[in-house]
Amino acid sequence: MKNNRNVILFDLDSTLLQVNQDLLLHEYFKLVDNYSKTLNFDNKDFINIFIKSAYNIVKNDGTETNYSRFWKQIDLIYGKDTRNYLEDSFALFYEKEFPKLENLINKSMIPSTLVKELKQKGYKLFLATNPLYPRAATLERMRWAGLKEEDFIDITTYENCTFCKPRKEYYIELLNKHNINEEECIMVGNDLDDDFIDLPNGISKILITDYIINTNNKPIDMPHFKLSEFLDYTRKNF
Repeated sequence: MKNNRNVILFDLDSTLLQVNQDLLLHEYFKLVDNYSKTLNFDNKDFINIFIKSAYNIVKNDGTETNYSRFWKQIDLIYGKDTRNYLEDSFALFYEKEFPKLENLINKSMIPSTLVKELKQKGYKLFLATNPLYPRAATLERMRWAGLKEEDFIDITTYENCTFCKPRKEYYIELLNKHNINEEECIMVGNDLDDDFIDLPNGISKILITDYIINTNNKPIDMPHFKLSEFLDYTRKNF
């Protein structure tokens, strides 16, 4: 049966980007910890505060950007001058240090091939990655997957979102921004909770299982594929 929806929302980490998400986060925070020591934050407080500030974004209620939510927490603890120093320092971190995580990736041509073929068929593609990272880190992770900014109509980052997954408001915010109806959309992700638990009812679901996350051992009640299988499926049905 041919697909009749023309908007595809792709998750990134462990979906298009072939990597163990938990390992990526672990090594990311390790890099942050080591980097903070070069900035003369020589105790465990900084990394704990950084992680707390990052996860504080998940509680955002739409009143401010995730970027503002993150840095406001840093500001409260360290003060404005230190916050400004850290913002500048972490811009450099994402340019120089963050790319070191590329060695964790299982490199494949499948993500870029899938995206290229779907675009050629006229599908509207969005990178609906959880907006916990800054744009620089998201573009870098996309590069590891062989993807480019111009592949997608929009890319969710902490600068341009006011909600996070798994909240349905995250999806509604993205769709409203582009005047898209739920019934036009398919969400493609790997996490049964973050990607699907509060997904608006009108959006179809496709689960990618290479790096499936099913923390609560839920039964799988949606179409599911390895990414290579999904590529083959789209060639026949999209």
